[in-house]
Order: sequence, then structure tokens, then C-alpha cells
Amino acid sequence: MASLATRPSGRPRVEELEGRILEATQDLLIEAGYGGTTIAAVAERAHCGKSAIYRRWETKVDLVVAAVRASQVPPELPDTGTLRGDLFAAAMHFAGADGRSGRVLASLLTAIGTDAELYEAAYRDVGQPPLQALVAVIERWIERGVVSPTVRVGLIAGIVPTAAFGSVVLRRQSLDERAVRELVDFVVLPALDAPGV
Repeated sequence: MASLATRPSGRPRVEELEGRILEATQDLLIEAGYGGTTIAAVAERAHCGKSAIYRRWETKVDLVVAAVRASQVPPELPDTGTLRGDLFAAAMHFAGADGRSGRVLASLLTAIGTDAELYEAAYRDVGQPPLQALVAVIERWIERGVVSPTVRVGLIAGIVPTAAFGSVVLRRQSLDERAVRELVDFVVLPALDAPGV
């Protein structure tokens, strides 16, 4: 009988199972779309019981949104010293995603128009964090006196995410670095009526 000191911790196994479940969900989103991604199918592919999934995620929506989030790079709030640099760094969250994460996201975005619960959860957990990073960048530069306090912050911050999600849905690919740079230089900065310094 193993002592407490030598008994292996259960946490790595739990994390491994969660990883398998999320990966199986991503695979099914790519292969079968949102409609074909059922809890039963995920459980079969992840080699676990449905109860193991429901202990972690209450609904299919929760599971799918968690799987999409797991495929994305978490957004960061940059501080490069310039407005243009901060906007570009924050907007690069929407660029350079690998093909797999782009296909997972495309499956989600294709389905949100037909499921109000999925739309709300996806907007809150997938769309909002990177949008809020762009909002925070603009608000920082308003406080520094570079951007007018009268600008429509939410509207302007939404330009890059809207273009990015449109590209994923329509072209099945993320924006590239050049597209992000052009959006910042020729759309976002002029909309802010700011020099970008």
C-alpha cells in the first residue's frame, strides 16, 4: 500500500482527461459541425463516460465554448509605448491562428446564428476578451490625451474583430499580419483621428 508521500496525485490524470475531452470536441466541430458534436460522440471519442463530461460542463454549449477557447491564444493587453503599436499588438490576437483553431472557430461562428444560447456564450467567452483588450488600449490613449474622449470606443474597437470573424466564416482563414496592419493604419487610426504615436 502506497504511503501518502509516494501516492501519485490525481490532478494530472484529471487534466489529461479534460484535454482529451476538449480535443475530441474540437475534432468533432471540424468534422461534423456544431450539430454533429453531441455529448455522446465526444464521450466515445474521448474514451470516457458522458457523466465525466457533465461533471465539468453542464451543457453542450458550455463544452463547445470551452473547446473553442482552448484552441485560441488568450488575449493580452500590450503596452508598447505607442497607440499604433498597442493597437497592432492587440489586433494581432486575430491573426496567425493555425488552421486547426481557425476551423474550430469557423464551426462555432457558423452555428451561432441558429442558437441564441450558443451566441450569448460565444460572444461573452470567445468574442469579448480580445475586444475588451482593444477597448482598453483605446481608453488608455484617451487618458493620455492622444485620442479624443468623444470617439465611439466600442464601435471602433469592434472593427478588427468584425473583419476577423468575417474572414474566418467566409474564407475559412484568419487574418494575416498584413491585413491587421492595414486595418490598423487605414481604418482604425483614421477612425480615431489620432496620429498613432
